[in-house]
Amino acid sequence: MTFFQIEHAVYDMFSAPWLGGIAITATYALVVYFFSNKLKHDDLALTRFERIWGGLLIALFLVKHVQLLAIGDWSMTENMELHLCGMSRLLSILLLAFAVRWAFFPLFFWGIVGGFHSLLTPELTGGDSTFMYIEYYIIHGGIIIIPLYFVFVRQRMIGQWTWAKILALNVAMMLPVYAINRLIDANYMFLVDPPKVESILIQGPWPYYLIGFIGAGLLHYLLLTGLFWKRIKANDGMPK
Repeated sequence: MTFFQIEHAVYDMFSAPWLGGIAITATYALVVYFFSNKLKHDDLALTRFERIWGGLLIALFLVKHVQLLAIGDWSMTENMELHLCGMSRLLSILLLAFAVRWAFFPLFFWGIVGGFHSLLTPELTGGDSTFMYIEYYIIHGGIIIIPLYFVFVRQRMIGQWTWAKILALNVAMMLPVYAINRLIDANYMFLVDPPKVESILIQGPWPYYLIGFIGAGLLHYLLLTGLFWKRIKANDGMPK
């Protein structure tokens, strides 16, 4: 593994790279917990912390794409952030750096669900370099950490039917993203070919595995809603 070498990688669970990535994510979560716990009674300080956090994510985003361009490895087929995790990355920036409130709702579902599976069965499409390895776990760990931060620190919460709205958004996005994939010979959101990682949720050839994607999304969104149901009910009547 070199610092900027591009090499696609899939890590097995409990392998050394997988455990190292989980350690990076855990460290990230502990740093956020430390600062948010220290600043939680000072709204202005907490807001400044969020802006700095968002600024660092912007810097990481720019470094990734600039270095890929610099070494001639940026491509429309791999680096347009059109996977749900890539979109969650952009939503995280909108939420932290620019306080765009609506970004929380898709991020809550896309980030927690997508980030969980990305950490469980990682597939580094941007390369197996040291930089891309660290960047992968910061981003995919972050898209879980950030919505949970807003839930537990900022007291944000989804509505009772947010899961249905976000699932409908997922389905609505499939056609335009599929069209982009066909136009540029890409596989964003895995709408042309299934991901290389093995999963009981991804079965059959195209287009049948897409039905499994939608069904899995429904189950995950309902489960996530159920886990936070008490908070949802407590926030009932607040703007969603």
